[in-house]
Amino acid sequence: MGFKNFLRDYFTFNRRERNGVFILLSIILLLILYLSFSDFFFPKEKTDFSKFEKEIFAFEEVQKQISDSILKERNYFSASNMPDIDSAERFFFNPNNLPEEDWKRLGLSEKQIKTIKNYESKGGKFSSKEDVKKMYCITPEFYASIESYIQIPEMEKPAFKKSGHPPSTITGQASLIELNAADTTELKKLKGIGSAFAKRIVKFRDLLGGFVNKDQLLEVYGFDKEKFDLVASQITIDASEIKKININSASVETLKKHPYMDKKSATNIYWHRINHGNYSDVSDIMKYNLATEQLYSKIAPYLTTR
Repeated sequence: MGFKNFLRDYFTFNRRERNGVFILLSIILLLILYLSFSDFFFPKEKTDFSKFEKEIFAFEEVQKQISDSILKERNYFSASNMPDIDSAERFFFNPNNLPEEDWKRLGLSEKQIKTIKNYESKGGKFSSKEDVKKMYCITPEFYASIESYIQIPEMEKPAFKKSGHPPSTITGQASLIELNAADTTELKKLKGIGSAFAKRIVKFRDLLGGFVNKDQLLEVYGFDKEKFDLVASQITIDASEIKKININSASVETLKKHPYMDKKSATNIYWHRINHGNYSDVSDIMKYNLATEQLYSKIAPYLTTR
């Protein structure tokens, strides 16, 4: 009896409940029929993607034209279209505002030179060797051949305001010391530089003929990286102060005295001039294989032909 009562309680409906169940089932059935046959009576409207596809096609065409243009430029400036690197001249140069004739001497074509000049006319500057390498008209092979000859002077900002007063008169501001003109008294004003190091710097500078860049301080006896980091921001270099050796008049002994010159190269340079006449350019040293490329890259800033 208990089970029958359970069934009666949960599965027996009164008239009102039966009507409710019937209406619910009818609604469900109508929804099923509608979803099954609505496509026959109400065909779906197709979305027109033609306009969107045209826009995509136009965008792809523009991208293709840009890509083709860049590829064309790269192909033009490929190594096969470059002048023979071995026959081009090699000399130390600053790429900023370098005359077109000098770019030609290095081996660039007129179109490549025009690209560089357009870059400069829009305010472009070469702050480092990497900036030259980034120019798409410069091939990796060509850059590798000129990298060691690029010399970009360090651009130092003055450590004082434009007030008409020398740096030393402005409170709280340190003055920059020009390394090629400073005496020992001035050098001792640098952090960590005492009398001994000041004398060593001056002595080495006099042997060199002047500093080309700050890193040469590391060649001074006992001058380590820690000391260099202390003074680097306090110094500047004026390369115009360098005293150069005239290879069209110097003796072997004069050449050999320079710290970067070895006896063999000094002798080669001297006797080639005696036997073949004066040099027209310092780069002739490499042209006639009178010194190694490593030595030439170090010594060339200290040589002249006039």
